[in-house]
Amino acid sequence: MNHVSFSSTYRDVEDSGVKGAILPIGSLEQHGVNLPLDTDTIIASQIAKEVALRLNLFLLPTIPVSCSAEHRGVKGTVYLRPETLTSILRDIADSLRGEGFKYLVVLSWHGGNFILKPAVRYLNLDYPDFKVILVPEQVYGDAVKEIFKTANDLHAGEQETSLLLYFKPDAVRGISGDYEPSVGREMLDYLPMLKISPTGVWGAPSKASTSKGEEAFKAIVETVVRYVESVVETLGISH
Repeated sequence: MNHVSFSSTYRDVEDSGVKGAILPIGSLEQHGVNLPLDTDTIIASQIAKEVALRLNLFLLPTIPVSCSAEHRGVKGTVYLRPETLTSILRDIADSLRGEGFKYLVVLSWHGGNFILKPAVRYLNLDYPDFKVILVPEQVYGDAVKEIFKTANDLHAGEQETSLLLYFKPDAVRGISGDYEPSVGREMLDYLPMLKISPTGVWGAPSKASTSKGEEAFKAIVETVVRYVESVVETLGISH
């Protein structure tokens, strides 16, 4: 089988016999003064591309805007309402299901897309003949826990800066601006990011490196592949 993606022709996709697809989801939001607005989109795209190759999945284009309301008010940040993202996901699932696909892997790199979990649950309840597999955030965390030592690294910190240094080093404008808030992530339910972190960073980008980024990328891909394979096997999805 030949790998197919959004750059293929429809005949290529038909002839491939591919049964599963993968949807990367990024965001367009501030990532401090050091990383680009599309940081999450770059990371999600790179991971999904490699996972698609490994698992012979139809690679969909990355959704570049998602639920980033916690960053609103900062110029350049664009966000969707949760119900909008849910509708987009359902429409994509409807399209793939109608064309004979058996499952869709959803790979979101943006941590604010909490709505995806209930959205995926309802899709799976509504479509017994089509499965949507959401890669849990914990899968990414488990993959890199031995690589990044910053305990409070949530946004634009050591991990994301390292990955960008590996994927797109020209987009990284220095690795300073460390800021680790004394509060937990749940405070984002009450305050916007810049009220919690004046730099827009939640972590320690100064600890980032290209080598860590490469190691993390390989570990994440391997862990995601194993997770998807496990779910596909458990659900008895036919290739």
